[in-house]
Amino acid sequence: MPIMSERPVRQDFLDEWSHLLRRAPLFHDLEAEELKQIAAKLQPLSLPKGAVVYRENDRADALYFIQSGRVRAVTPDETGSEKILNFLGRGETFGETALLTGTTRTATIKVDSPAHFLVLYKMDFENFLLKNPRASTYLHRVISQRLIIRPKKSMSPSFSPEVLAVMMELPRDEQLAFLANLSFSIKEQTRRRVLLVELGNQGTVLADALGLKPVTSTSSMFRSEDLTNPKILEKISLLHPASGLELLLLPDDIFAGQFQRAVPAFMTVLLEVYDYVLINMSTAKSRPESPGKLDESVRHVLSECDGLIHAHKGNQPPQFRYEDEVPEIPRFYEAILGPLRASSPTKFYVPWNGPANGVAVASGTKKALDRMGRAIGRVQVGLAMGSGAAYGYTLIGMLKIFEREKIPIDYISGTSMGALLGSLSASGKSADEIEEIAHSISKDWLRRNIFRDINWLFHGGLIKGDTISNFLRKHLGDIDFEEFPTPFACAATDIMTGDGVVLREGKVWEAVRASLSLPMIFVPYKIGTKFLVDGGLVNPVPTSIIASMGANILISINLTNKASERRVSLRRVGMFPSSSPGFFNVFFKMIYTMQYQIAAARTDLSHIMIHPETGNFSWIDLHRAKQIIPLGEVAAEEALTKIKSHLPYFSDYCPVPQRTIRPGSF
Repeated sequence: MPIMSERPVRQDFLDEWSHLLRRAPLFHDLEAEELKQIAAKLQPLSLPKGAVVYRENDRADALYFIQSGRVRAVTPDETGSEKILNFLGRGETFGETALLTGTTRTATIKVDSPAHFLVLYKMDFENFLLKNPRASTYLHRVISQRLIIRPKKSMSPSFSPEVLAVMMELPRDEQLAFLANLSFSIKEQTRRRVLLVELGNQGTVLADALGLKPVTSTSSMFRSEDLTNPKILEKISLLHPASGLELLLLPDDIFAGQFQRAVPAFMTVLLEVYDYVLINMSTAKSRPESPGKLDESVRHVLSECDGLIHAHKGNQPPQFRYEDEVPEIPRFYEAILGPLRASSPTKFYVPWNGPANGVAVASGTKKALDRMGRAIGRVQVGLAMGSGAAYGYTLIGMLKIFEREKIPIDYISGTSMGALLGSLSASGKSADEIEEIAHSISKDWLRRNIFRDINWLFHGGLIKGDTISNFLRKHLGDIDFEEFPTPFACAATDIMTGDGVVLREGKVWEAVRASLSLPMIFVPYKIGTKFLVDGGLVNPVPTSIIASMGANILISINLTNKASERRVSLRRVGMFPSSSPGFFNVFFKMIYTMQYQIAAARTDLSHIMIHPETGNFSWIDLHRAKQIIPLGEVAAEEALTKIKSHLPYFSDYCPVPQRTIRPGSF
């Protein structure tokens, strides 16, 4: 255990440490005086990279707040190797459950980078609880809820290998390009063991295109082989050394006639060795006597598959409706080759001009296939961008870091300012382009445009909203949601019913205009029969939206704070008199408090929650993008390790269980 230094005099630190305590979910609802009492008991601790804070099964004697740096929680796996459970960074806590329940530590905590902590020892904490019975009741209720929720989280289904059939209504050369690149994407995005099975002469052509020497196999060869023995794969499988993709070439009639009975057993063998098996069935689709109907041998193979991938040109109607042909297959994926549009969890639009050279494709095509690979591997990333007016500029800084680090974003949802910036990102604009738009908003721009937009009738709101409507149409145009390259949705509130509304259809700029309409400030925006206002009233951090859109990894950006934590008051910026809280001061503090409470109650849904430190800025500092954007970069940098720990693509950060068996070692 680390040795603590003597307690320093900390009066100058009480406010800062109380603020840190407030951000921890365990303490955020305690009274200010209670927080100061706890802050006065905190001990500073600094540890170098590689140090151990505590070990699994140690006695629990303290909880820790991370002021800076990063740690990881680990535990031994079945082989005795180190299994990473989680990464924690600035502003996060660990050790509280064992401290409150009296149990031993459930994991070992190691320091990943030089770190500074504030430590609350068990004896000091228990003394605080004895003197504060109200806080004691609250804290034990919180920890009880965590103990109830935690087992549910651990019940998520484990990875299961899958066999996926591939049907392509494409010319032969385009089939090769599509299939090879999709297989590469699945391998790259999941870092699992992937086998591509090709039938007939098509396989020889593909092997040649990949620079591999084909292994000739015939039906007669398999008559003397046991298809239930994995050793057969050793004789005929090929390894593409650059990607790690494996290729298996089989004769056309391998799944027909007398071999048909062996299909289930052979599928089982493949799943014992590989994580994903893609079987190209495109060469045998229909009976000559029944065009448009699948051959029975094909149907038999498909019925043994876990999923089906159907690729066809977007400008031609598909010949087959596989959902009707083999409805028993659990998962369907449709790849529509043509102009890029917003995709869904099962339907993917892939920009396509055919192969550029052999099996090579354009970068835009690869990006779309990578997204499809993440969908198949269930590692699609969703980004929920919360409300926060000028604090939303931190979102631009985060986007800059995500672009630099190649963090993929498959779905975006936004509320209020998050809807505005999220829509710009989803439309295809880079972070630098969005930053340039933000820098165009100056004090003069705000004065000039707000004054001309005042609603002198004061009916519905102080500002008509014409300026923001023109701004949105200028930068987003009149395109619909489905035309965006990245799927996007935003949150609004029906002011007449109080219900939350998710906007995913129609003109994007209108939906964003509705999501931005802070009640009493902006006139509500009417879409259909609904009068819509700011989505932050009901969904300030729209994580639930990206989850419903199909994202598997949920990144949420929470820009809310308690009204008391706003470092710059509305009086200080000259909006309200200093004698007493006026109408607008009370109104905005009410909005902040409500959004903060809602956001705090929903944090458990996220895998990664980013809460930037907005310093001495106000929500109305819309002219200070240059100063606020870097705060988002800092917050994103601190969250990178945790984000990458969920993405197999970053295999140095995200340990992915691998099949250790390779051809030649059965």
